[in-house]
Amino acid sequence: MPAAAVLAWSLTACGGAAPEAPAGLDASASATEETVVEPAGFVLTTENLPDIAAAMLAAQTYDTTMVTEVAGASMTAQGQARVSDAGTEMTLSMSSPEMAAPLDIRLVGGQMYVNMGELTGGLFWQLDPTDTSNPLTAGFAGSTGQASAADSLEALVPALVSVEKSGAVEELDGVSAQPYDVVVDTSKIAGRSAEQFAAAAEAGVEVPAQITYTYWVGDDQLPRKLSMDLLGSHIEMTFSNWGGPVTIEAPPADQVTAAPTM
Repeated sequence: MPAAAVLAWSLTACGGAAPEAPAGLDASASATEETVVEPAGFVLTTENLPDIAAAMLAAQTYDTTMVTEVAGASMTAQGQARVSDAGTEMTLSMSSPEMAAPLDIRLVGGQMYVNMGELTGGLFWQLDPTDTSNPLTAGFAGSTGQASAADSLEALVPALVSVEKSGAVEELDGVSAQPYDVVVDTSKIAGRSAEQFAAAAEAGVEVPAQITYTYWVGDDQLPRKLSMDLLGSHIEMTFSNWGGPVTIEAPPADQVTAAPTM
Protein backbone atom coordinates (compact mmCIF):
# COMPACT_ATOMS: atom_id res chain seq x y z
CA MET A 1 0.00 0.00 0.00
CA PRO A 2 1.20 3.60 -0.51
CA ALA A 3 1.75 4.25 3.20
CA ALA A 4 4.12 1.28 3.41
CA ALA A 5 5.91 2.50 0.32
CA VAL A 6 6.41 5.93 1.86
CA LEU A 7 7.87 4.38 5.02
CA ALA A 8 10.25 2.29 2.91
CA TRP A 9 11.48 5.34 0.99
CA SER A 10 11.89 7.24 4.27
CA LEU A 11 14.07 4.52 5.82
CA THR A 12 16.39 4.13 2.84
CA ALA A 13 16.56 7.60 1.27
CA CYS A 14 19.67 9.16 2.83
CA GLY A 15 23.27 9.13 1.60
CA GLY A 16 25.68 10.69 -0.85
CA ALA A 17 27.87 10.42 -3.90
CA ALA A 18 31.61 9.86 -3.80
CA PRO A 19 33.79 12.86 -4.65
CA GLU A 20 35.69 12.97 -7.90
CA ALA A 21 39.48 12.81 -7.73
CA PRO A 22 41.11 16.15 -8.50
CA ALA A 23 42.84 16.34 -11.84
CA GLY A 24 46.64 16.33 -11.61
CA LEU A 25 48.92 19.03 -13.04
CA ASP A 26 51.22 18.21 -15.96
CA ALA A 27 54.60 19.61 -14.94
CA SER A 28 55.98 19.05 -18.45
CA ALA A 29 53.43 21.41 -19.96
CA SER A 30 55.19 24.51 -18.67
CA ALA A 31 58.36 25.30 -16.82
CA THR A 32 56.72 28.32 -15.24
CA GLU A 33 54.54 27.86 -12.20
CA GLU A 34 51.23 29.67 -12.36
CA THR A 35 49.23 30.81 -9.37
CA VAL A 36 45.71 29.38 -9.41
CA VAL A 37 43.25 32.10 -8.49
CA GLU A 38 39.89 31.04 -7.09
CA PRO A 39 36.96 32.78 -8.77
CA ALA A 40 35.24 35.46 -6.71
CA GLY A 41 32.06 34.43 -4.99
CA PHE A 42 30.72 32.20 -2.25
CA VAL A 43 32.76 29.11 -1.32
CA LEU A 44 31.06 26.61 0.99
CA THR A 45 33.00 25.47 4.08
CA THR A 46 32.22 23.72 7.36
CA GLU A 47 32.20 27.12 9.06
CA ASN A 48 29.72 28.89 6.77
CA LEU A 49 27.29 26.05 6.00
CA PRO A 50 24.69 27.69 8.30
CA ASP A 51 24.83 30.74 6.00
CA ILE A 52 22.83 28.71 3.47
CA ALA A 53 19.98 28.44 5.97
CA ALA A 54 20.05 32.24 6.38
CA ALA A 55 19.89 32.69 2.60
CA MET A 56 16.92 30.33 2.38
CA LEU A 57 15.12 32.23 5.14
CA ALA A 58 15.70 35.48 3.23
CA ALA A 59 14.41 33.98 -0.06
CA GLN A 60 11.41 32.45 1.78
CA THR A 61 9.95 30.32 -1.05
CA TYR A 62 11.00 27.75 -3.64
CA ASP A 63 9.81 24.94 -5.91
CA THR A 64 11.19 21.42 -5.50
CA THR A 65 11.32 18.08 -7.30
CA MET A 66 12.50 14.73 -5.94
CA VAL A 67 13.21 11.39 -7.61
CA THR A 68 13.87 8.36 -5.39
CA GLU A 69 15.09 5.03 -6.80
CA VAL A 70 15.26 1.86 -4.71
CA ALA A 71 15.77 -1.70 -6.00
CA GLY A 72 14.74 -0.83 -9.54
CA ALA A 73 11.57 1.00 -8.47
CA SER A 74 11.14 4.76 -8.51
CA MET A 75 9.03 7.42 -6.83
CA THR A 76 8.75 11.01 -8.04
CA ALA A 77 7.58 14.10 -6.17
CA GLN A 78 7.12 17.77 -6.82
CA GLY A 79 5.97 20.62 -4.64
CA GLN A 80 6.47 24.10 -3.24
CA ALA A 81 7.75 25.32 0.11
CA ARG A 82 7.78 28.40 2.31
CA VAL A 83 10.60 28.89 4.86
CA SER A 84 10.15 31.01 8.00
CA ASP A 85 11.44 31.25 11.57
CA ALA A 86 8.49 29.04 12.56
CA GLY A 87 9.60 26.25 10.23
CA THR A 88 8.80 25.03 6.72
CA GLU A 89 5.33 24.84 5.18
CA MET A 90 4.97 22.90 1.96
CA THR A 91 2.89 20.95 -0.52
CA LEU A 92 4.17 17.69 -2.01
CA SER A 93 2.61 15.40 -4.62
CA MET A 94 4.22 11.95 -4.78
CA SER A 95 3.61 9.17 -7.31
CA SER A 96 5.04 5.87 -8.50
CA PRO A 97 3.95 3.04 -10.84
CA GLU A 98 3.07 0.98 -7.75
CA MET A 99 0.63 3.62 -6.44
CA ALA A 100 -2.97 3.67 -7.65
CA ALA A 101 -3.16 7.44 -7.22
CA PRO A 102 -0.74 10.27 -6.38
CA LEU A 103 -0.11 10.97 -2.71
CA ASP A 104 -0.93 14.57 -1.77
CA ILE A 105 0.80 15.88 1.37
CA ARG A 106 0.38 19.39 2.79
CA LEU A 107 2.23 20.79 5.79
CA VAL A 108 0.44 23.99 6.83
CA GLY A 109 -0.10 25.81 10.13
CA GLY A 110 1.63 23.16 12.19
CA GLN A 111 -0.61 20.39 10.84
CA MET A 112 -0.09 17.72 8.19
CA TYR A 113 -2.78 16.70 5.69
CA VAL A 114 -2.46 13.50 3.65
CA ASN A 115 -4.71 12.37 0.78
CA MET A 116 -4.12 8.83 -0.54
CA GLY A 117 -7.10 8.63 -2.88
CA GLU A 118 -9.39 5.66 -2.25
CA LEU A 119 -7.41 4.60 0.82
CA THR A 120 -8.46 7.81 2.58
CA GLY A 121 -11.90 7.97 0.96
CA GLY A 122 -10.76 10.81 -1.27
CA LEU A 123 -10.32 12.97 1.85
CA PHE A 124 -7.28 14.36 3.69
CA TRP A 125 -6.22 12.72 6.92
CA GLN A 126 -5.18 15.35 9.47
CA LEU A 127 -2.04 14.43 11.42
CA ASP A 128 0.08 16.05 14.10
CA PRO A 129 3.61 16.07 12.56
CA THR A 130 5.17 16.07 16.04
CA ASP A 131 3.46 12.77 17.01
CA THR A 132 6.22 10.35 16.09
CA SER A 133 4.51 7.55 18.03
CA ASN A 134 2.17 7.17 15.06
CA PRO A 135 3.99 5.22 12.27
CA LEU A 136 1.94 7.04 9.63
CA THR A 137 3.05 10.42 10.94
CA ALA A 138 6.68 9.35 11.17
CA GLY A 139 6.69 8.09 7.59
CA PHE A 140 5.01 11.10 6.04
CA ALA A 141 7.05 13.55 8.11
CA GLY A 142 10.18 11.83 6.85
CA SER A 143 9.09 12.47 3.27
CA THR A 144 8.44 16.17 3.84
CA GLY A 145 11.68 16.47 5.80
CA GLN A 146 13.63 15.10 2.85
CA ALA A 147 11.92 17.55 0.49
CA SER A 148 12.55 20.51 2.81
CA ALA A 149 15.86 22.14 1.93
CA ALA A 150 15.94 23.99 5.26
CA ASP A 151 15.08 21.02 7.49
CA SER A 152 17.50 18.61 5.81
CA LEU A 153 20.37 21.10 6.01
CA GLU A 154 19.68 21.98 9.66
CA ALA A 155 19.94 18.29 10.57
CA LEU A 156 23.46 18.09 9.11
CA VAL A 157 25.06 21.08 10.87
CA PRO A 158 25.85 19.32 14.20
CA ALA A 159 27.21 16.28 12.34
CA LEU A 160 29.59 18.02 9.90
CA VAL A 161 32.92 16.28 9.24
CA SER A 162 34.12 17.99 6.06
CA VAL A 163 33.02 20.05 3.05
CA GLU A 164 34.92 19.84 -0.26
CA LYS A 165 34.32 20.89 -3.86
CA SER A 166 33.27 17.98 -6.05
CA GLY A 167 33.39 18.41 -9.82
CA ALA A 168 32.83 21.32 -12.15
CA VAL A 169 30.39 24.21 -11.84
CA GLU A 170 27.01 23.56 -13.48
CA GLU A 171 24.29 25.88 -14.75
CA LEU A 172 21.14 25.12 -12.73
CA ASP A 173 17.96 27.21 -12.72
CA GLY A 174 19.86 29.98 -14.48
CA VAL A 175 22.56 30.06 -11.79
CA SER A 176 26.16 28.81 -11.81
CA ALA A 177 26.23 26.23 -9.00
CA GLN A 178 29.30 24.53 -7.54
CA PRO A 179 28.85 20.95 -6.27
CA TYR A 180 30.19 20.19 -2.78
CA ASP A 181 30.53 16.87 -0.98
CA VAL A 182 29.26 17.36 2.58
CA VAL A 183 30.45 14.49 4.80
CA VAL A 184 28.60 13.92 8.08
CA ASP A 185 28.83 11.68 11.13
CA THR A 186 25.61 9.63 11.23
CA SER A 187 25.75 9.37 15.04
CA LYS A 188 25.44 13.16 15.32
CA ILE A 189 22.74 13.90 12.73
CA ALA A 190 19.68 15.61 14.22
CA GLY A 191 15.95 15.78 13.50
CA ARG A 192 14.00 13.44 11.24
CA SER A 193 17.18 12.08 9.68
CA ALA A 194 18.30 10.80 13.08
CA GLU A 195 14.92 9.12 13.57
CA GLN A 196 15.15 7.50 10.14
CA PHE A 197 18.63 6.14 10.83
CA ALA A 198 17.48 4.80 14.20
CA ALA A 199 14.49 3.08 12.56
CA ALA A 200 16.75 1.60 9.89
CA ALA A 201 19.13 0.25 12.55
CA GLU A 202 16.22 -1.31 14.47
CA ALA A 203 15.14 -2.97 11.23
CA GLY A 204 18.57 -4.59 10.93
CA VAL A 205 20.04 -2.18 8.37
CA GLU A 206 23.74 -1.42 8.88
CA VAL A 207 24.07 2.36 8.87
CA PRO A 208 27.60 3.55 7.97
CA ALA A 209 29.54 5.76 10.38
CA GLN A 210 29.78 8.53 7.78
CA ILE A 211 27.76 9.46 4.72
CA THR A 212 28.06 12.10 2.03
CA TYR A 213 25.49 14.54 0.68
CA THR A 214 26.34 16.39 -2.54
CA TYR A 215 24.93 19.93 -2.66
CA TRP A 216 25.07 22.26 -5.67
CA VAL A 217 25.26 25.83 -4.30
CA GLY A 218 25.26 29.15 -6.17
CA ASP A 219 27.08 32.38 -5.31
CA ASP A 220 23.75 33.55 -3.84
CA GLN A 221 24.32 30.85 -1.16
CA LEU A 222 21.13 29.02 -2.18
CA PRO A 223 21.09 25.26 -2.90
CA ARG A 224 19.96 24.29 -6.40
CA LYS A 225 20.39 20.52 -6.29
CA LEU A 226 21.02 17.68 -3.84
CA SER A 227 22.12 14.12 -4.60
CA MET A 228 22.39 11.18 -2.19
CA ASP A 229 23.26 7.46 -2.44
CA LEU A 230 23.08 4.83 0.29
CA LEU A 231 22.38 1.10 0.59
CA GLY A 232 21.20 0.73 -3.00
CA SER A 233 18.94 3.78 -2.97
CA HIS A 234 19.42 7.07 -4.81
CA ILE A 235 17.71 10.45 -4.35
CA GLU A 236 18.10 13.48 -6.56
CA MET A 237 16.37 16.74 -5.68
CA THR A 238 16.18 20.19 -7.24
CA PHE A 239 15.37 23.55 -5.64
CA SER A 240 14.33 26.31 -8.01
CA ASN A 241 12.35 29.56 -8.37
CA TRP A 242 13.71 30.89 -5.07
CA GLY A 243 11.61 33.84 -3.89
CA GLY A 244 8.89 33.11 -6.43
CA PRO A 245 5.13 32.85 -5.79
CA VAL A 246 3.83 29.67 -4.14
CA THR A 247 0.38 28.30 -3.27
CA ILE A 248 0.44 26.48 0.07
CA GLU A 249 -2.97 26.16 1.71
CA ALA A 250 -4.73 23.73 4.03
CA PRO A 251 -7.53 21.75 2.32
CA PRO A 252 -11.12 22.95 2.91
CA ALA A 253 -12.66 21.69 6.18
CA ASP A 254 -15.19 19.49 4.35
CA GLN A 255 -12.26 17.59 2.74
CA VAL A 256 -10.54 16.80 6.05
CA THR A 257 -11.07 13.83 8.38
CA ALA A 258 -9.26 12.45 11.43
CA ALA A 259 -6.47 9.99 10.67
CA PRO A 260 -6.70 6.43 12.08
CA THR A 261 -4.62 5.55 15.11
CA MET A 262 -2.04 2.84 14.48
